[in-house]
Amino acid sequence: MGQRQQMRAKARGLRSEMRKLGPMLQGSVILRRMRCGKPNCRCNRGYPHTYLCVTYKEKGKTKTVYVNKSLQAEALLWSRNYKMFKVLLKEHSQVNLEILKSR
Repeated sequence: MGQRQQMRAKARGLRSEMRKLGPMLQGSVILRRMRCGKPNCRCNRGYPHTYLCVTYKEKGKTKTVYVNKSLQAEALLWSRNYKMFKVLLKEHSQVNLEILKSR
């Protein structure tokens, strides 16, 4: 098998991996620790409430969405899928550039 054919096979494999990823979420998943402000709450004694949130850009401004506890695992998976997609897409682009250069 020639070098160009190997590169095309690699590109097909990368596209296949991208299709398998599933749902994606563009944004950063962060864990926030905050006080609620109630005077007798335990968060005022050093045990802050923890929230999972997603931050993303919309029209140049950073937006934040708090994630319900029942959806936290999905949000983390979707964010991981997006990051993996970006890695695969970059590698796919590099392979395609090499194919173009090889002509």
